[in-house]
Amino acid sequence: MSIIADTLEIAEAAGLLGVSLRTLQHRCAMGQVNGAVKKDSGWLIPRSSDTRLAGVTAPECRGLERLGEVAADKLAEAQRKAGILTAAEEFAASAVREGGNRSNAIAAFCLARQIGTNTFYRWRQAWRTFGIMGLVDSRGKGKFETDTISVAAFDWFKSTWLDSRQPTVKMVWQAMALHNQQYNQGWQIPSLRTMYELVDRKIPLPVQVLHRQGQAAYEARCAPYVLTDPDSIEPGSVWIGDHHELDIKIQYRGKWTRPWLTAWEDRRSRTIVGHTISLSPNQTTIMLAFKAGCEKYGPPDAVKIDNGKDYDSQMWTGTTKNRRRVLAKGYLDEAGVCGIYAMMNIAVSFAIPYHPQSKPIERFFATFESQFCKAFPTYCGSRTDRKPEDHQEFLGTRKAADGAYTIESLTPMVDRYVAAYNATAHTGQGMEGHSPNEVMATRKSRRVLVDGVLDLLCRVWSGELTVGKNGVQFKGLWFGQYSTALLMHQGRKVRVSYDPGDLTSVQVYDAASWQFITTAEQARLVGYGAGADEEALREAMTAKARARKIVKGFRKASRTANMDLTSLTIETMESRTNPDPAPTAAPAMRPAASVISNHTAIPVRKAAGAEQVTHVTDLGLDWRDLKQGGNEPTADYGFDFRKMKQREEPVDLRLFDNG
Repeated sequence: MSIIADTLEIAEAAGLLGVSLRTLQHRCAMGQVNGAVKKDSGWLIPRSSDTRLAGVTAPECRGLERLGEVAADKLAEAQRKAGILTAAEEFAASAVREGGNRSNAIAAFCLARQIGTNTFYRWRQAWRTFGIMGLVDSRGKGKFETDTISVAAFDWFKSTWLDSRQPTVKMVWQAMALHNQQYNQGWQIPSLRTMYELVDRKIPLPVQVLHRQGQAAYEARCAPYVLTDPDSIEPGSVWIGDHHELDIKIQYRGKWTRPWLTAWEDRRSRTIVGHTISLSPNQTTIMLAFKAGCEKYGPPDAVKIDNGKDYDSQMWTGTTKNRRRVLAKGYLDEAGVCGIYAMMNIAVSFAIPYHPQSKPIERFFATFESQFCKAFPTYCGSRTDRKPEDHQEFLGTRKAADGAYTIESLTPMVDRYVAAYNATAHTGQGMEGHSPNEVMATRKSRRVLVDGVLDLLCRVWSGELTVGKNGVQFKGLWFGQYSTALLMHQGRKVRVSYDPGDLTSVQVYDAASWQFITTAEQARLVGYGAGADEEALREAMTAKARARKIVKGFRKASRTANMDLTSLTIETMESRTNPDPAPTAAPAMRPAASVISNHTAIPVRKAAGAEQVTHVTDLGLDWRDLKQGGNEPTADYGFDFRKMKQREEPVDLRLFDNG
């Protein structure tokens, strides 16, 4: 126990300070414990020597809960002051250990740091009383946020300002002040200038971008992404395909329009392996560009294509009405593309929506715009705010019309640029000053396709279609009206490929397996009320009969003739029932059963529709017993023939119609 009220035994003090007894004894002997008194063989430790001994929180631990409310510059200044105070205490303790005076040591320290002694002692008092918060300068702007704006008010501001409609800070600030006044919230509202500072300091940039600009902007500007080692990819093995609307205007049928560039880029070497210029992007243009790349470099092992399932979202986020209208037509049929490339043993993946890092070809498009498109006199910019001021006026001049490019004249210009791009040295990860052509030349192998496969790829493919009674309908026309192959696929899903310049026929494939079915000819239409050509009518009737014959022949006639569907159904039901209990007496056999058990097969004359029947059962009946007015039957058949004479039923001859 303590001998003096304001002191503690050294053992008790060591426990409260969290140090060993020997360590605290050494500190007392070295003069490191202020006011420690030697008594007998031990030491008395004043409570005032350490705040932990007085039950008071240490200065460096006080006020930490409010640090988040302090302006960054003022917090940094407070931390600098705390560092000075700590250094001064260490300097004074060192001087005392060497026999010096503590006050003189503090004065020398302040003189060296050019700090007034009064200022130093004021800092130390605030530090000991309030901790780090006592060193924060509370004068002027940048005070604690809770002193500047109420917590509830700032929450209301955030919920209103973080909106995809992107209201301005001033608009929400005014609305917040009005809400506070109308509903007597009692909020502390800062000035508009302070509100701007609070937004920049308290709302992180990723939060602002995601809630105000959307997911696409967040992925592009703030979201982390997987870093790929370029050396892990073989040149020529992975291609990335995408399309881009150029920021220039060209002439098409007397109107100004923006063309589209569809391109394939090798993932490793950055080589533009194939490209094409068109008025609208679709799977045909990207496949034509792919064909050009295969002819020059051979096919890749895998491809990545943009605008699969996410095209609907891109449709609504297009920058122009024309862009939305083009994308609304459907850029890529994802299932169709996967099936086509599967024919060539090429793996297909689709880029992650709103994730530009998964499409490195976007960097090429940005370079193409800055180096190629901006040099055109009809450059229009990607957005309205980037459009040249006199753009519309220039398009209306004679000079613009005379110098206008078309698809035909623009294509060779793009070809020249791409060739120069592939031969230019590149910087960045994995390139090391080499050109795309040089990196592509380092690949170890090249794939080769069988002849004819590339031509198959260049066909135009439809989406899934359903086979109907008149074949398959595509682009408002019917194909394969009398095709027996399509008849057997009626109601199923198929796809067709065709030559855009010749729609007299299409090639039909199974939608699921991509197996070729048939080449379907376009159906001929007959005008209402017009007489049909006799030969054409005969051909149509023959084709129709042939189709009906195939359908009827789907099951064997012999089985149909001998099949008693009612009996078969009953037998099926009986097979599913529980067996009857074993009888206690032998069943009695009816007379008819004993007669039928001895029947033999005899040849018969075959009626129409029963050509496959080879025999019938001989019931052993004397047909003279059935004649009109005959005598009673001479044999006991187990049933009364006289009742049969009283019934006459017509025979439906249609049962024997094999047509």
